[in-house]
Amino acid sequence: MSQAAVLTNPGATVANEEPQQPDEMTSLLLSPEAPDELTRFAPAELTEVMVAADVAAPNAAPVVPTREVVESQVAGFIAGVRAQAHRAGLDEVASLDLLSGARAALDRHIQAAQRPWEDGPEPAAGAAPAAKADPTGWSVAPGSTMLNTFIVRTLLARGGMGEIYRVRHRDLKTDQAIKVIIPEYRDDAKIVGLFHEEGRLLQRIRHDAVVSCAGLYRDGDGRSMLVLEYIDGQSLSYFLRRGPLGLTALEALLRRLAAGLTAVHAVGIVHRDVSPDNILLPGDNPAAAKLIDFGVAREMRNGVTPRDGLDFAGKFSFASPEQLGMHGGAIGVASDIYSLGLVIVAAARGEKLAMGQTVEEATAARRQVPDISAVPDRLRGLVEAMLQPDPKRRPTDLNTLLRALDANSGSSAKGGFWGRLWPSRKGA
Repeated sequence: MSQAAVLTNPGATVANEEPQQPDEMTSLLLSPEAPDELTRFAPAELTEVMVAADVAAPNAAPVVPTREVVESQVAGFIAGVRAQAHRAGLDEVASLDLLSGARAALDRHIQAAQRPWEDGPEPAAGAAPAAKADPTGWSVAPGSTMLNTFIVRTLLARGGMGEIYRVRHRDLKTDQAIKVIIPEYRDDAKIVGLFHEEGRLLQRIRHDAVVSCAGLYRDGDGRSMLVLEYIDGQSLSYFLRRGPLGLTALEALLRRLAAGLTAVHAVGIVHRDVSPDNILLPGDNPAAAKLIDFGVAREMRNGVTPRDGLDFAGKFSFASPEQLGMHGGAIGVASDIYSLGLVIVAAARGEKLAMGQTVEEATAARRQVPDISAVPDRLRGLVEAMLQPDPKRRPTDLNTLLRALDANSGSSAKGGFWGRLWPSRKGA
């Protein structure tokens, strides 16, 4: 399955606008009919379709099944797995782990069938590159070699200034992702500088919830390349098209991302673009979420990131007030926490909040705490604290935030515990 990523800014690692569509079989596991609690699907519906297809006319001549029937049967099988997991007492996250293993096996089968060069003999030294599967938009042909080490499997995404490929290490037989500046920008000093800065920052972060970087290299033509962890999963944006997350998944997502951002902040870095596009979910599992795209991340000096000539870094729908110049415009840890709060609200709603598409609209939307009514009671007070317009009124320690979540079991959205923890909040 594709790593959901489209490069939308000069230094972007894997920020996506619109992922490439997965293959048909993988789509069955990602579609709105996929039977899990996150999609508000009733498993019995498709299971009944499967049974009906078998018993409706036992004496009739065999009927060649249609594509719709086959899809229903596959979905019914998945529903059965989910039901068995529920009866076994497994929670939502554990159930998703089971399905992710099955999907990984299907993905390997499909990829081997569609791209025979991937698992077959490697091209002989000096052999001509394999023909492009899609001649539009590729600067590196599938089946060719990058850095004399990696065999190109497929183009994952292409933006205005960069591309990202899924590659196979020819000796280790492991998959990684390579991000490369497209040829026409390989000598642009500003773009190359942003690209190299991203590599330097990523090298300092070591956490399972953050995409890892194996190194920064140049090929024989002088093009800079980042060798990154390959993440087999779609973006949270893609996932939320299926609907909102339930409380269990929502809390797992919050804990995972808070832990990852804590590691980022601990080495003095602010991400500055925390959004559903930049969060990948391996196996559709919120507890395994990965934070990606450090293209606009910056190192803090005296607790804030320096102004770097970028008029705006991030996305309007998930930017903090200070990213828009409000409250002095100093961007620090509190900015990422605000953006994370908007991500959790979007996950609870199944869609992002309307936070403005122009500077004027976005500024107006951030003069007060936005509508967080979709957030479950258990998390609402915490999210309200994260979304305080003034960064001085927000928590800046995500570990404290998680400890507070544990201590706040069953507390309501207003007053009480959260008001005592952050007494500077309005109305506390």
